Order: sequence, then C-alpha cells, then structure tokens
Amino acid sequence: MELAEAARDEAAFAMRVLRHLAGGKASASGANLAVSPLSIHAVLTLLGAGARGATLDEIVAFLGPAGGRAHAALASHVALRVLSDTPGGDDGGPRVRFANGVWVDAAMRLKADYAAVVSQHYRAQAHPASFKDMPEEARAQINQWFESATAGRIKGLLPEGSVNGATLAVLGNALYFKGAWCRRFDPRLTLDDTFYLPAGGRVRAPFMSSGDRQQHVACRFGYKVLRLPYASGRERRLFSMYIYLPDERDGLQGLLHRLGSDPALLETSTTLMAEVPVGAFKVPKFTVSCRTNATELLQDLGLRLPFSPLAADLSEMLASAAPLVVSAVYHQSFVEVNEEGTEAAAATALVASFGAAAVRAQVQVVDFVADHPFMFLIREELSGVVVFAGQVINPLIP
Repeated sequence: MELAEAARDEAAFAMRVLRHLAGGKASASGANLAVSPLSIHAVLTLLGAGARGATLDEIVAFLGPAGGRAHAALASHVALRVLSDTPGGDDGGPRVRFANGVWVDAAMRLKADYAAVVSQHYRAQAHPASFKDMPEEARAQINQWFESATAGRIKGLLPEGSVNGATLAVLGNALYFKGAWCRRFDPRLTLDDTFYLPAGGRVRAPFMSSGDRQQHVACRFGYKVLRLPYASGRERRLFSMYIYLPDERDGLQGLLHRLGSDPALLETSTTLMAEVPVGAFKVPKFTVSCRTNATELLQDLGLRLPFSPLAADLSEMLASAAPLVVSAVYHQSFVEVNEEGTEAAAATALVASFGAAAVRAQVQVVDFVADHPFMFLIREELSGVVVFAGQVINPLIP
C-alpha cells in the first residue's frame, strides 16, 4: 500500500516537473523536453538519508504526502527490484541499468549508519574522490562513471568548475533503458508527412505506422492517449510508453496544466488495457537530449532548506563536524524513439559543499495522428513509477 502511494506521489512529481519546465524557457523557445523524475527522486532519497530536522521534513514533504518511510521504501524497491540491472535483454525484455553512487572527499568519510543505509537499501556504491587536491580529476572520474552507466548516452554531466576544493560529497543516480516494442512498427510504412508547430509553423518529419489496426487508444475530453507496450522478458516488470495528444494543435500547454493539476488522470495499463480499431495511425520518430538546471527547478518547486547555508542540516551524512549545503544539482536525459523501440538514459548529480548548516467515454473507431506537439511518459506498470517524461514540439530537433 505504501509503495503504491509513493508511486502516485512520484507520478505527480513527474507532472509538476514537466509542467514547470514546459511553462518556462522551453515554452518561449518551443523546445523539446526529456526528464527522468525517477532519477531525481533517487538522488533526493539519498540526500534525505543524510538529513535531519527541518531539512529532512522539507525533503519528505517535497516528495509527497505518502511520507518519508514510503518514499524510502519505493526508492529501495526501484533500486533492488524494479530497475535492477539486466545484462542485455537476452530474454526478450528491455535492457535496464540503474545505479546510485556517493563520492566523498578523500579526507572525509561517511557516517557508518549512512553508508550502511545507502549501500543496503539503495545499492549506492561509495567512492573516494580528491575534491580538495585534484578537483578536475575527480570530476572526470565521476563523469566517466555516469557515461559508463548510461551506455555512453550521458557525457560530461558535471561541467567544468562544478566541483572544487570546497566540495565534500557528490550524490549521483544513472539509469539506462533500451526496450523493443511489443509490436514493432513496419519501417516500410515510415513516410515523411507534415508536423504542425506552435504559432502556425510546420515541418516535414518521418512518421511511423503499423499494419496492425488494433491499438491501445483512449479518447478523453480534449485529448487522446496511446499506450505502446514494450516486449517483456522473464523479469517481473512491464514497461509502456504513453503519448498524450491534445485535440487542438496548440493544446499542449492546456493539457500539461490539466494533468499537472490532477495527476489521477494519468493512464495506466489498467485504465488503458483494451485495444480499439484505428483508422489513420501515425507517430513521429524523435530524439530528445535535454540538460536541466535542476538546482533552479527544485528551488522553484519549493525545495529550499538543503540549499540554504544558514539552514541546511545534512549532518547525518559525514563523520565530521564540517557543515554541508547543496551547492548544485545537475540533470540530463536522452530519449530516442524509432520503429524498433526506445533507448533512453538519464543522470542526476547533487553536489554538496562546505557550508553552514474522470468520466471515461467508450471508443469505437479512432484516428491517432501525432502530427502536432504532444507529451510522453515511459512508465513501469507494476510499480507505477514514471521513469521518463517529456514533450515533443518539433520531432526534427534532437
């Protein structure tokens, strides 16, 4: 029960993040977006394990009403079971990798209790790093870890100067997903067609289609939803991509606002189980690579105390009296969708430095033509967690 409640919080967090990002600079520039709310959730859980007092209370409240114990249990469940590594999808299921890491300055050490919790419950490996003496070498080593954990899709996550002599610890999460569609699109049916941009523009983009005229499509008030299941293997987990397509060509912002205000409207394999006959059926190929200023994002959404030099209390992390404060959070995501399936990766790094402490209508025959901006989610069905979220404004822009 607590896992389901925490998963609902995580899905709601996904919509808060996507709605906020889409309403900011991305809205002005018409940018595509990709983000992994689950990766950010993992790092915040690692941070919460080292916090206490008002700082811990704020982190717990930020994650959602299910509470600290439920979110810790969800993060552990994801790390140990839901996204535990698979070697290569040899059984026909997705190739998945999920890794947590903690880097601590070589002159410091983690508190025994913190080290035990992050290792046993979150599979977080602890690494020494020479932040004080060789910060650039330490940065390069951490970036290499992220690159390796994401099959080379996330490079240079920590920018130059992001760690320095004042850095005491870095908390990180990396995840990688590569899954084939349960029913693949036929490459022979992929054709260029018109994709309508905001403000009246248009581009020619490659659209995928299928000879299978039965699809998981639901018509809701003002929008349609397509569920594309991924092939599953022997592992007990099921993944699907959901594409939310507003009826109006300029309706994406309104749809994001609606789903962000009521995340209970998000579909699951239970609400979108039935297949319906489709007429026109077209989904564009797309690739999105996105860096997010997660420091600004988290503060804008209400997480303040961990960043405050005068108020942060992260005293449960290091076996030292040195006060810690979060100086920056970096996030990067990559999603590629084609006829075969999806490859996606994400990484989040948190740098801690020295400081002072609805009614559903029945569907008959429908068209699903994603020829204007839409939102997408990749969800693990059994746990309910949203692994990736994003929007496509122009499928030709990576």
